[in-house]
Amino acid sequence: MFDKFPRAPSMRPFLNIGFPFDIQTGKYYTGKNGESILNGGLQHVTGIGGGGNLYKSTLLHFMHLTALDRYNAARGMVYDTEPPSCSYPRFEQLSARMPRLAGDDLKQRLLLTDSTVIVGNKWFKQLKEAIDFKLKSGKDGWADTPFLDEEGKPIRTLLPNIISIDSMSMFTSDNVQDILDENEIGASGANIEAMRGQGAKTQMLVQLPDMATGSNTFIMMTAHAGKQYQLDARTPLQKQLTFLKQDVKFKNVPEKFLFLTNNLWYAVGASPMINRTTKAPEYPRNSSDDLSGDTDLMLVTFSNLRAKNGPSGIPFEVIISQSEGYLQALSALHYLKNNDRFGLGGHDRAYFCELRPDVSLQRTTVRGKLDSDVKLARAVEICAEICQMQNLWSNLPTDLFCTPKELYDDLRMMGYDWEQLLDTRGYWVYENDKHPQNFLSTKDLLMMRAGKYQPKWATRNTSVAPVTNVVEPKPKHLVEATLGDVAAA
Repeated sequence: MFDKFPRAPSMRPFLNIGFPFDIQTGKYYTGKNGESILNGGLQHVTGIGGGGNLYKSTLLHFMHLTALDRYNAARGMVYDTEPPSCSYPRFEQLSARMPRLAGDDLKQRLLLTDSTVIVGNKWFKQLKEAIDFKLKSGKDGWADTPFLDEEGKPIRTLLPNIISIDSMSMFTSDNVQDILDENEIGASGANIEAMRGQGAKTQMLVQLPDMATGSNTFIMMTAHAGKQYQLDARTPLQKQLTFLKQDVKFKNVPEKFLFLTNNLWYAVGASPMINRTTKAPEYPRNSSDDLSGDTDLMLVTFSNLRAKNGPSGIPFEVIISQSEGYLQALSALHYLKNNDRFGLGGHDRAYFCELRPDVSLQRTTVRGKLDSDVKLARAVEICAEICQMQNLWSNLPTDLFCTPKELYDDLRMMGYDWEQLLDTRGYWVYENDKHPQNFLSTKDLLMMRAGKYQPKWATRNTSVAPVTNVVEPKPKHLVEATLGDVAAA
């Protein structure tokens, strides 16, 4: 009956952008050499919402720049509808710690344009024309991924493009501009501006999923959110999403924004991370970073309001520096501390990561060491992903459950060198990208301990007796907090 219908791809590769996004939205697939490749992170249509000054743009820029850093063939564009909120110096500042992007001429990889030079509807028309041109590209526009199809052949995709709109709330079209130009402020003729604007955005949003997915373009948008008020007390406010408060509404965006995004990350709240005793930042950059009352370091709570490939409504905290952007490794460490110090040995004042036990850490030194020691940052990332997997995934095989200490000790006993294991990357890249680091996912490490996988490139001291006893699974670190609890706090 359905033989004449075309079949959709069995899976579509998403871009890995790291903790905490990949595990929340991802699933592992087996590669041609038995490796486990995580398909999760940045999906084709992403929304980021929240109130004012909650670092929506900072998170947007992190996702965008990280994708450019990890996927060398990717090219990006930022459309700034609130100029001049974006600039190349700011992007250079935010990408300073990204190894494959730092020092590059960002203007070669990232185009910045704004609403002062091209109005929204004309920008979108040109974007559609550019995507049509991309779809007609020859074989040079395509590349193999490490993911395999049903026949065991590499899945090929068009090379990725990354597009940001900051923000969709202020996105406008020239017909709206004409209405505003023709009417004075407060004139009745200007009242249809909002209706015309919503209609144009709806037309745009309904085109995004097919357009982005079909061309392997990753489109991200921010949107403002705030209180909505009901003048008629007898008519209750309508709840927009299950995990969004009833009196909160996304501003100047149509309803389609809530339903057509693959992931809709929502900023719940933010507070300065200031040490109660010193009144300086909780995690100083170095010994001289001791200014009392410094609010550069912020703890921001996010939740995925609508996830099409993972759990919705679970709150998580990230650490953002107002000057340096999203601090991924420090956020992963903070996550471990909040999950019964999972993967951390020692005590609260002097501790260490159990996958890199030779490096001692303290509150005042950990930020600097995470910045300077890439293997320490990698170890913390692996611990955080193991913790996430045990928290969020109910289908993880029980023989893969273990603590980071058990993982560290058992792989050493099996003859593996942790200096080599930590000099790796956990994200996939295109097959023609000769990345200097070997690929090793967090699940790969768990599979190695269980005796189910061995990387071809890994050296191993086979004179060491292998581990034959697999420990019993440990209880999961259950996520008990709710979005309402976090918002109330």
